[in-house]
Amino acid sequence: MTENAVEKARKAAEAAAAKLAEAQAAEDARLAQIAAERAERAREYDRDFLAHWTEIAREAVESEGDKSADYDPGTMGFLEGLIRFVAGREKRQTVLIHAQNAESALGISSAQSTVPESRHYSLDVVGYLAQIVEKEAARRHQEFADALEAKRNRAIDGEWQ
Repeated sequence: MTENAVEKARKAAEAAAAKLAEAQAAEDARLAQIAAERAERAREYDRDFLAHWTEIAREAVESEGDKSADYDPGTMGFLEGLIRFVAGREKRQTVLIHAQNAESALGISSAQSTVPESRHYSLDVVGYLAQIVEKEAARRHQEFADALEAKRNRAIDGEWQ
């Protein structure tokens, strides 16, 4: 290669590097803008969730039936009544955790928190019956938790108003 060809190649490489740097800077700015928009939507979702967490918790519990006393032997088996009761409690616990996470994300101190601590309830049912109830309740709880998280992600992605 001649000296002239080397110089031309060097200039072309420098021009390409400058173009690449410019494109990378534009991409970085675009990604930063997207991240900022997502962060703002996350804050907005968290503020809205905190404003309504008590209603969401109530609806979560009521979606399964508020009390085991709702058991109706004519329409449901005993096991279904227990499953509904436990699943409702677990759903409420998930709402409390989301509300606590929202407070944390918004910088609300534990001293100013309005969300109560979640507590674990043990189910006093003999051996395998307890396992069956908890497994089904956990499945329903996971469906609810996944749906709630998906709703939050849609809001953060700007797909929900």
